[in-house]
Amino acid sequence: MSALSAMTGDISDARVRLPGFGLPLKEMPQRTTKDAVAKRGASTDIRLPHAIADGCGSSGVMVYERNMVDFMSQITDKPSWDDKVFDERIVNNWRQETAQYQDFTDAMFDYCIQELREKAQKFKETGMVAVLDTEATVVKSDSAVPLELRDALRAAAFRLEDVPDHRKDWHPGSDDKVLDLLHPSLFPLVYGRTKVLPTGRVPLAACLELSGDGELTEPVEISRDTTMVLNQVVPSWCDTDREYMAAWDEFQWLPSDVHFKEGGSVEIASYINNLHPADHEDLYRVLEQMVDRSIPLWNEAISWFQDRIRIKVEATSNDDYLRPERGQSPAGEIPADWDEEKNGKYPKTYDWELYDEWFESVKVLAIPEPSPYRSFSETTSLPGAYPIDLRERFKDRGLQVIFKLANIHLTPDKPEYEGGTWHVEGALNEHICATALYYYDEENITDSQLSFRQSIAEEDMVMVPHQGEYSSCEAYYGIQHDEPGSLVQVLGSVATRAGRLLAFPNVLQHRVSPFRLADPSRPGHRKILAMFLVDPHVRVISTANVPPQRRDWWAEELRRSVPRLAALPSEIFYKIISEVEEPWGLEEARRIRQDLMDRRGAMNDEINDNMMENGHNAFNPGATRSSKPIDYLHATGDKAPQSPCFPPLSSGGSIVCQSAPSVFDDIQAAAPLSLLAGATTTRDMERVRVRESMAVTASRMVGNIVCRIVVVWW
Repeated sequence: MSALSAMTGDISDARVRLPGFGLPLKEMPQRTTKDAVAKRGASTDIRLPHAIADGCGSSGVMVYERNMVDFMSQITDKPSWDDKVFDERIVNNWRQETAQYQDFTDAMFDYCIQELREKAQKFKETGMVAVLDTEATVVKSDSAVPLELRDALRAAAFRLEDVPDHRKDWHPGSDDKVLDLLHPSLFPLVYGRTKVLPTGRVPLAACLELSGDGELTEPVEISRDTTMVLNQVVPSWCDTDREYMAAWDEFQWLPSDVHFKEGGSVEIASYINNLHPADHEDLYRVLEQMVDRSIPLWNEAISWFQDRIRIKVEATSNDDYLRPERGQSPAGEIPADWDEEKNGKYPKTYDWELYDEWFESVKVLAIPEPSPYRSFSETTSLPGAYPIDLRERFKDRGLQVIFKLANIHLTPDKPEYEGGTWHVEGALNEHICATALYYYDEENITDSQLSFRQSIAEEDMVMVPHQGEYSSCEAYYGIQHDEPGSLVQVLGSVATRAGRLLAFPNVLQHRVSPFRLADPSRPGHRKILAMFLVDPHVRVISTANVPPQRRDWWAEELRRSVPRLAALPSEIFYKIISEVEEPWGLEEARRIRQDLMDRRGAMNDEINDNMMENGHNAFNPGATRSSKPIDYLHATGDKAPQSPCFPPLSSGGSIVCQSAPSVFDDIQAAAPLSLLAGATTTRDMERVRVRESMAVTASRMVGNIVCRIVVVWW
C-alpha cells in the first residue's frame, strides 16, 4: 500500500513515508499550479505556490490598478454594496468624489463599476467577494459564519480562557497583550525527539492510549541540503552564498487530518494539537464547521488563474511622457527686437542640466487605461486556468489543517496594540498554502486592518523599461530606482471587523495594523481563530502519525487506566510523573516554543531582508507614498473603512508618482506666467485639454546657433 493510502484514513501495515520520516525533509513536487497555468497544462506531480519555495514574485501591479482594487475593496465594505452598485444615483455620487483624484480616470471608474456589478451577482449567490485580486487574491465574507455558529465558538473557546491567572499562556514578547488559547508552537514535532507511528494511524478517540509509542524521527541538520535559494531569483552568475536560507528547520507544526464525509461535510479525524479531544469535544465540533465554512473561500484564494491584471504595459520608455511638440508661436509673440534680446538678454552658453531639470518638472506622464473588461467566467475558462474545488479534488485524500486561537487584550494601562510584522505563515516544513482568519469577538477597540504585500519578480521588471529610461516605469509602478527595498509593493488592506471570515494564499506577506482602545478608560479585546491549510498536494506528518506529546495528558490517562497509580496520593503521583523525561512537561514545551519562535523569527527577518535587497540595482517600491488613508465615497452617508493603500492624491497635476509634487505646481513655479493663460485652476489644466496655444521660450545655443522653442501644452 502506498504512503498516500496510509495517509487517507486506511489502517495498514504499510510503512508511513512522509517528508522527515521515510522521505527526505525537502521532498516535494517541483512544479506548481502557477507553472501549469503558464505552460497550459496540468500535472499529477504538482503543488500550490509557496512564498518561500517559489518567491511568487508578481509581474508588477501599477499604481492605478492598486488604486482600483483598493477602491473596490472599500466599496465592498459598505452596507448593501451589492445593491448600491446598481443604483445610478449612488454610482454618480461615487464618480464625482473619485474624479478629484488624479490617478483615477473615468475609464478606470467605469471598469470598477462593471467588475463590482459582476462581483455583486456572485456575492448574492455565495456571500463572499474577492478583493485585492491582481495575481493572487484575498477573499472576505461577513455572512459565511452564521450567528449561531459564532456564538457556539465564543462559548466553547471561553472554556480555554476561563482558567486561573497562573495558567494563562501569554504569548512571549507580547507584553501580556496576546493570550494564546491554542497555539501550534507548543508541543510541535521536533526532529530527533518526536516519535512517529511507523504504521497505521493515531485514532482520535483513543489517541491518549498511544502516548509515548512510535519511532524517533531523524534529527535535522541545518546545512546546504536543507536550504534553498530564496525566492528563486538569484542569477546563476551571482555569488549566492548570502542568498541561501534555512527554508526548513528542526520543528514542524502538527496539523490535524480532516476527512470529507458522505455529502461533502467535514470531520476532524485526528486530535488537534494541544486541544484535549474529550475535554473539548464541543470545540472540535465547532471547528469542524469552521473548516467547512472556510473551504469556499480557500477555493477562491488558491485557484490560480492565468491573469487578473487590469492595466498592462509591455514596455516603458521616455516616450511615455507627453512631450512638447515643435510649433509656431501665435502672431505677435515674437519680440520685434528679437536680435537684441537674444544677443543681450540670454546667455550665450546653454545650461543643459538646468533645462533638463526644468523639463523633468513640467513633463506629463500619459496615463494608461484598463484593458477591455473581461468577465470572471472568461478568466476562469482561459486555457491553463487551474480552479480548485477542495471537496471534489481531495474528497478521498482529505485535508490537513493547523488550528490556532488567540485573544488580544488591552487595558487602560496598556491601551494600544502596536501591530504585527510582515510575514508568511510557517516554514516549508508545514507547506501551508492558505490561511483563514475569523474574527469572532471584539469589544471597545478601534478599527483595524490586515495589510498585504508582495515582491515584483526582478527578472520580469528589468525587461520592462528601455535601457536607462526607467523614469516612467518608476512612476507607473510606484517604485524608485536604486534604493533599498526595491521591488516590494503593498497591495492594500482589508478591514478586520467582528464576524468577518478572511482567506488568502500563503504567497502574500501580511501584517496586522495597530489598533487601540476606543474608550481608554475601560478594557477591550479582539478574539481570533486562525486555520492554516496545508497544501493538499503535499502530505506532511500530522497528529494522525504522532501520538500526543503532552505529559499532563499522558499522566491523566495513566492514572485513569492503572488502578494502583490512581490510588496514590496526588502529591506522590505527580512527583513520580515529574521525574519522567518523556512525554514533555509544560516548561520543556515552552523552551522548545521559544527555540521555534527564535528560528522562525530569524527566517522571517531573512525573508524580509532579501525582499528589500532583491532588485536593489533595478527598482525600489514607492515607500514614499503617503500612508495617510483617504475616506472618499461617503456620499450615501455610510463611510467605508479607510485604507492606507490609496493615499490622498495631491490636488491638481496628472503625474502618476504620488511622492512627486503636482506637475502643474512645478509649471507655476518655473514657467513664465504667460503659460498659464487659458486655465484658471490646476484642475482645469490637468482634466481639460487646454485648447489655447501656451508657449514657453528658452534659449539654446550649440556653438553659435540659437534656437527658439515653442511648446504647445496639452
